[in-house]
Amino acid sequence: MDSLKVRPLVLPLIKHPSTKQMLYPHQAAMLENWNKYNTFTLVTKTGTGKTMGAVLPVLLNRQRAICVYPTNELIRDQVKNIASIAEREGLKACILTLETTVEEYSKADVILTHIDAFTLEAWCKQKHWREKWRALKELLEADKPKIIFTNPDILFLIFALRYHAEPFAALSGYNVLIVDEFHLYTGVELAHALFMLHLGYSLGFFEKIVLLSATPSPEVYEYLQVLLNDPFCVDSTTGKTGGSDFLGEERVAVHEVELIPFLAGQDIVETAVVIVKKLSEEIIKVWKQNTGVGYIPAVIVLNSVVDAIRLEDRLAEEGFKRKEMAIIRGLSAREVRNTSGKKIAIGTSAIEVGIDFQCDYLIFEASEAASFMQRFGRVGRHKPGVAYVLCPPNVLYGIETLKEKGIELDRAVLEEKAYNWFPSFETRAWFVRTLMGLLSAFTLGENLIKCVREDFKATPALITEVESQMENQYTSYGQKIGCKDSILNSALYKLRKARQGNARLEWLRVYRDLNTFRTSLPSEWILDFAELERRGGDWEKAKYTADLATLLRRAEGLRFNSKIRHPTGNKGMLTVKGYGRYKKVWIIPEFRDEQIGFLHCTKDFPNMLFIQEGHKTSVSHIMSLRNHVFVVVPKSILHQLDWRLPVFDCGKHLIGFDGVALILIELYNLTSQTSYLSSI
Repeated sequence: MDSLKVRPLVLPLIKHPSTKQMLYPHQAAMLENWNKYNTFTLVTKTGTGKTMGAVLPVLLNRQRAICVYPTNELIRDQVKNIASIAEREGLKACILTLETTVEEYSKADVILTHIDAFTLEAWCKQKHWREKWRALKELLEADKPKIIFTNPDILFLIFALRYHAEPFAALSGYNVLIVDEFHLYTGVELAHALFMLHLGYSLGFFEKIVLLSATPSPEVYEYLQVLLNDPFCVDSTTGKTGGSDFLGEERVAVHEVELIPFLAGQDIVETAVVIVKKLSEEIIKVWKQNTGVGYIPAVIVLNSVVDAIRLEDRLAEEGFKRKEMAIIRGLSAREVRNTSGKKIAIGTSAIEVGIDFQCDYLIFEASEAASFMQRFGRVGRHKPGVAYVLCPPNVLYGIETLKEKGIELDRAVLEEKAYNWFPSFETRAWFVRTLMGLLSAFTLGENLIKCVREDFKATPALITEVESQMENQYTSYGQKIGCKDSILNSALYKLRKARQGNARLEWLRVYRDLNTFRTSLPSEWILDFAELERRGGDWEKAKYTADLATLLRRAEGLRFNSKIRHPTGNKGMLTVKGYGRYKKVWIIPEFRDEQIGFLHCTKDFPNMLFIQEGHKTSVSHIMSLRNHVFVVVPKSILHQLDWRLPVFDCGKHLIGFDGVALILIELYNLTSQTSYLSSI
């Protein structure tokens, strides 16, 4: 099949006196302006070295940095990438692990440390610590140049003092905060991310903040302009800087890619199988020719985790060995995501976020513009490649039309076409300025206040001082983002009343206690018997976490088994027999119209049950173990929702929990005469 040629992206090379490496203009601009500005936004195309642009000044200035990435897969990839950058500068980098010796640590010029929930558990286990904060404190110890790689969930919990006060205090030892893929945060996550930026910058924890993005939202950028005090913007058009010299040379930043469209059809898995079988001989051939670290001949990215599971099973039926497939998706254990020596990588959105694959063939599904560009960027990073896009009819027609005209596209033109072909998801940046957006963000500060209040050493004067300081931060943040005075004042009033124990605001105290960066439905540990069979009977590879919405809608044979050992060491966990067709799920009992549009707590509704295909489920019991916040809204707002907001049927109403509940109530207020502003 003829393909549409997407031309390589070629950038000029610059020699900067501070580094041994040749730089692209945006990388040189970051280095040249590092000491002139405190805040930066770095916006360039996927594969053009954003990470090097942000981290190189940190390495050369021997600074300490916190680098925040949206997924743990991306973190692992970036640790190796930055170690390589350091070594090219003649710096000895030490990737800190439990096996690192004192000698290796002491001789290193820079320490690279990966911190996530698994890391903290492993350190606690080896050191015989009961509390994770002890491991976190040791890993954050700022005794020499160090770069911490973590996810926004960990940073949020540190700010909220969920890990004790000492890790929070340890942040003051870090000069720089770098946040990658900032465009991915929407709704509640965006509200949390923006307030963390404001709080960290205002408290003086980070002298410099750098935000990286390939596809920034104009609405979000407006917030960043005011919160970061007009950051210096570096993009692909940034030109020559004072101390740099153009060499008159160019380098291919991203290579040529052949784009081949396939109609997604009714069964996208079978379409993908057809393409892989067609490429099978070539995959084996190039795999034998390339033995480098990080090389995988073919990468497949699908939207649905269930489709990714089905694809793995179908390829196994067609003769591909499971041990030769890297599985990078939800509903899988960490151990099966290893890419070393694999021929095929199969995954979902976890793959699209920056993992630096070296591949020849990309097969990907796309249903919206930003995701199309992110996934397309997985190929061509190190050499020319071929991308098969599984797309809807209008995209197929658009690509075929360009092919017939013999047009070769620049990547910038392809991006413009993609935003015309595909819909774009709303960032829900409007939520940040709403009452619920403020309350969700401010619960981070309320956790801090709660910890001080519960400290027996804290005097009344200290408590009052901390409350006053946090309210000043709330006010400053609300004013900077352009929030209406009435909404900001209402948020402050409710927070004060909640601290005083107002019964009508119990939901706010509950939300404060359960709130995390990605507050939505809780996830639970699962033992998956289908995975157990796929992984050759290895029980540890069959255990993973899954959100309750996925379990209810797709899980087969959802049960609670009291005899199986939970990863925490306790007995009893949910089990499934695998995942299949969508199931009809609803909640009982039904609610009265006068109960809609207000936030409730699940403990006040002990008879609430989750029904799957007419049967009550074990999830009802799991939800009752911890108090949650929920809202009931009419189905008339259904047209304003998408798959990112897990909601459930409840008679003529819809129900959403926790962070989703806060977005639902604001959507409801937009179409209703009733506003939660007047509820107390």
